[in-house]
This record gives sequence, C-alpha cells and structure tokens, in this order.
Amino acid sequence: MGCTAALANVCRRRHSDKPGAQPMPSTRFTDPAAVDAWDQWFRWRHAEGLRDRTIDATWARVAHAVADAGDDHASMGRYIDAFSRWQLLPDERLLRSAGTARHAGPLEAPVATLNVSAFVASPLTRQAQWDMEGFARVAALSVRLLDDALVAVHGATAGVSDLRIGVMGFADAMVLLGIGYADAEALQLARRVGAALALGTLRGTVELAHERGAIDPHPDHRVALWRDRGIPQPLIDDALRWGVRHARLSAIERQPRLALLANNASDALDPAPARHRPSTNRGARGQTTPHVATVDHVAAQLALRAAIQPWIDAPIAYPLVTPADPDAQPLVECQQPADSFGLCDPRSRNIPTQ
Repeated sequence: MGCTAALANVCRRRHSDKPGAQPMPSTRFTDPAAVDAWDQWFRWRHAEGLRDRTIDATWARVAHAVADAGDDHASMGRYIDAFSRWQLLPDERLLRSAGTARHAGPLEAPVATLNVSAFVASPLTRQAQWDMEGFARVAALSVRLLDDALVAVHGATAGVSDLRIGVMGFADAMVLLGIGYADAEALQLARRVGAALALGTLRGTVELAHERGAIDPHPDHRVALWRDRGIPQPLIDDALRWGVRHARLSAIERQPRLALLANNASDALDPAPARHRPSTNRGARGQTTPHVATVDHVAAQLALRAAIQPWIDAPIAYPLVTPADPDAQPLVECQQPADSFGLCDPRSRNIPTQ
C-alpha cells in the first residue's frame, strides 16, 4: 500500500473536537512567499474546494493522520505545537498527502527538519541564547513523528531503518544570536547543534525500540561512536538493553521548499539569502537562485560542515553556495579540507529545485 493510501485509511479525529482539548495554536506567517509556498505545494484541495483553510489545519491534518496510525495520541498535540512554532517541519510527502485521498509512492528514507533559529531565546539582545535542551527534545520528537508515519505505511514493524533528520535556519540563528557566519562562535554553535541532534535522535530511537520493538536489537558496534559523540552513559546502557528502532538518523541536506514555507528560512547550513527578498531569491514556483556568497563564505561553509559532521550519520555532501564567478584559486585551496572531511566538491554550485 502506498504512503498516502495507508495514511488516508486511518481515523482522522479532530483534536479540537475532543472533550477538554486545548485550542490549537495559531501559526504566524511573516513572509508572503511562505504563504504562497503553502498554498501552492501543501494546501489540501479537492473537487469540492479547500479542505485546509489555514496552515494550522494542515498541521492538524498531518499530526492526526500519523498519530492515529501509530496509536500515539499522546504525541498529537506535541506535533502540532512543534509545527506551529516552526520548530519542526515534516517530510514534504506528509505535508502534501497525510490524511488526504492523494496517492503517493512509498515513504522511503523519510525526512524531518529542525529549524535551529526557532530555538533562540531573547533573540537580538545581549541575553540571546540557544536552547540546546529544547532542540534535543524536539529532535527526539521528530524520530517519533517519522516512526508513526512509517507505521502507517508498513505496519507495526517498520520496514525502513534509515531516517533523514536535518536542520535549517542555522544562519538565521546566528543572526538572532549576534554571531557572524565566519566567526569562531559559529563553529561552537555548529558543534552544539550536532551534539543536541545526536543526543535527541538517539534518545528518540531508543524509546521507540523499547515501546515498539527494535530493528537493531544489538547495536554494540555503535558504542564507540556514541561515546565519541558525548552521549551520556545511561542512554548508551538503555540502547544496549533495548536496541534501536532506527539505525541511521541524521542527514543534513537542502530542503528548499520547506525552508521557503518556514518563513523563507536559511536552508540547511547555508549562508542566509540577502535578507529576505523572496521575489528575487526564491520564488514560490520552485525556482531557486544561488545566494550571494563571498570566497570567505565558501571557507566558512566548509568549516561549519567539518564542525558538525562528527555528530551526523550521513556525509554532508550537498553543493556549496559559491560566488557567481568564483576565483578558481580560493576554491582549489578549499578542496583539501573538503576532501579531508568527506565533504562535497566546492566547485559544484548547483542548487536543487525539487
């Protein structure tokens, strides 16, 4: 059964209809291009007219479909809350299809994206700080979200062991924290983001293994990696006791449509677009234009990737943002560190639109 058909067959109860339920949060759009992106790509319509009258209806549709399938009603409100705060963006396929009659292919290597900038407290002040604990908590929630979606497609025993949980809004977070893209503090933030992502996703997959069964019940071969990543010993002990539900958890890739939906957020670890001019930087019809980047930004991108890579399960290999007419020599100089850390070729500067 395809992803959409399976999700469409679950009972789609409305959270607001339940006795004593709390009102659904209201999502704030701050960029007109984001509204256009939602309307064009993710809003549910059918022959009788609009079904998703607001973005909050889209969030509720997705959350109800996956939580009902996984018999995980306790998480439903948490999903909606994280969506509405722009902290967590679900897979595009879920946004388009979950809880509808649309047909889609199998949900292979499902995606979730955490918005780093949504976890900055007291932004643009001297007290600004990044909420590492909150980020790790939502990272664990993202594993549960994708597992619920996989249960809807594959049944109680998930048939997909790899997830692709990544980030967006990294450059935006630096702006809110008063950090320059090429500053040493940016590398420190990258390491903290990576550590929180590794901790949260491992916690999520171990909890699910305990509740629903492990795909890998004997992950002893991963203990050295977890210790290198600074995972607390009690969590490692739990992983060895219960196993893990998913083996590979994290991958940082561009998600241009999700970034545009999230109020034109900076994508993945990229420099922010020239702030933010959606009519010229990214259009809601799927066209993307390379951000303006200096040679210093090319080196900074490589440094950020190298800083976060030890905590990420998949190699960070998507193309760099480079100047429109780069000087060949600085890029050649960047090639050695790119090769050393298994990163992408800095001479490639194509940005995917799909």
